[in-house]
Amino acid sequence: MRTNDYNDLLKKIKCTDDFRSRMQQKLTSAPAEMTEYADSVSGTDVITAKHRFGRAAALAAAFVLVCGAVGGGAYYLARINNKTEESTNINTEEKDSIYSRLKANKELFYGDMVINNDSEVIYRGTRLDIEPFIKYMDQFNTENEIEKEDFYESGRSITIDFYGKENEEEFAAKIAQAAADETINKISLYDEASYNFTLYNNGCYTMTDNEYNRTTYHCFTDGEKVFNDILEMYADENTLERLHTVTNKELENEINNGFKNSTYDKAYYYPAGETDGINYKIVDREGFANELRQYSWERVNISHNDVNRYDVGFIITEDGYMEFDTGKIFRLKEDTSLESFKNVLASHLKLNEFGTDASKEDILNAFHEGYNGGRARFRVDDGQFTEETECTLENFESFKDEISELEWVTCETSNRQIYMDFYVAGALISRNGYLYPQSGGTHQCAYKLKNESDIEKLCEICDKYITKNTNENANENDSIYSKLTANKENYSVDLDDDIKKKDIDKDILFEYLDKYDMTSEIGPSSYTSSDKKITVFFRKIGEEKKDYSYVGATERYDYKLVIYDTGTFTWTENDNGKEKLTMHRFDDGGKIYQDIIDIFAD
Repeated sequence: MRTNDYNDLLKKIKCTDDFRSRMQQKLTSAPAEMTEYADSVSGTDVITAKHRFGRAAALAAAFVLVCGAVGGGAYYLARINNKTEESTNINTEEKDSIYSRLKANKELFYGDMVINNDSEVIYRGTRLDIEPFIKYMDQFNTENEIEKEDFYESGRSITIDFYGKENEEEFAAKIAQAAADETINKISLYDEASYNFTLYNNGCYTMTDNEYNRTTYHCFTDGEKVFNDILEMYADENTLERLHTVTNKELENEINNGFKNSTYDKAYYYPAGETDGINYKIVDREGFANELRQYSWERVNISHNDVNRYDVGFIITEDGYMEFDTGKIFRLKEDTSLESFKNVLASHLKLNEFGTDASKEDILNAFHEGYNGGRARFRVDDGQFTEETECTLENFESFKDEISELEWVTCETSNRQIYMDFYVAGALISRNGYLYPQSGGTHQCAYKLKNESDIEKLCEICDKYITKNTNENANENDSIYSKLTANKENYSVDLDDDIKKKDIDKDILFEYLDKYDMTSEIGPSSYTSSDKKITVFFRKIGEEKKDYSYVGATERYDYKLVIYDTGTFTWTENDNGKEKLTMHRFDDGGKIYQDIIDIFAD
């Protein structure tokens, strides 16, 4: 308790002369054990001090009451470590780090801890052994300071006040002596200077030396870890649970206030690592808020930035975090809730079809990084039985540059015009004026021409650089996948390794694979295999049991697809023992591996 707190306490105490007389008698009698000062005395309003100095505060109050206002000046209570006029000039000792001074005299102090959660005190600890704290802090360079203007407070904090180990009976004797000696108008509660340590959950902390009224500012590199380490050092499990769990009322306030920052149900989507937002809209804001409140949340100090995120007035990330302007960060308490949470986001956050203008960089980046022109395909639709026309794209860089010069805007990927009369050439380019990216990751938007008059220009660019192959060279650059799909009705399909199944529905498999780029190749340096894999064998119908004539044949197949959980996959063409292998990678990583298992599992 600070000096001002004691002064306020004394000002609020009203008493009679009879009470002062009785208190003086108590001072001269044998001391009785007293753990807290919470008495109610007739004729007196007593302000309870729930603190380890309960008895000391009572004695101090009695001292003032007994002495009255002698000589026109009231006796008052103060610590010896308050700043005096003589300490104005900073000496060499003052320039030492505050922590080093505390550590040098650590045996003279014990600590009182207060844990605050948004100004609410959720834990108090008294007479704490500070030795664990000292040992822990010794691993850091506590002399490193930051400027005050670089110091930021956050919602949660730990404060440790370091008090001298003063004997309370000795202090009571001081009060009794002062009561009998009118020349004494000041007594000391402590014989040693006190210090304060306050750590915020963002890693910023202060050290205060009250003797010289000096405060220094610091910041831990890994503030979240330090905050939690000190919590676990002194707080019990119930306190930790209270501190980390987000209350329903708090969650409701943060979400409601956060939504107020977003007008007209606007939202912005930021793909991982991007700083330019894509226009989205919030569907059923109230329902969205209600669904978010159904989950259990816990507090954390640091959010994840390198993930897909939405700004809806506050930040929501696809990996289960919410970050508010107040500095609070909440995370889903249960990992099992993540898929459900993603579904909630998908149902309430929709791309604004007439969204932001796409930049030239957006269009250039929509093309697969591994595609450099050459083989292309044309399809009239995306149906599973639709045949492809093999094409050749020449001068890919010029083609891409001319397309990016047109004006584009974002649109939803579900627009059916994207998948009509389109080329597969590093991206899906529809002659109807649409472009669907095939660069890495899952794409939240496609692009459409801003002006319908540019559709003719787009078709002219495509006709300029893309030519259909003639019969003579149609098979020259065919990929293994295109050869297989051209005659897929002639093959049976079996699964092996991590899922074993004979004669699966191949139409379902091809319909799924057609959604992805199955032909763009990668080099060995980008290829990563794994023990977790699915092997797909394609065998010509009627020849499944036919023995191969070549020596060393171990598997009877015409084509083989191996999909790894790392996202890489291989195609193998078996021409009577002469095998041709190509390496590839899915943009969606291990998702395809798991999808195949889920689709064909019993």
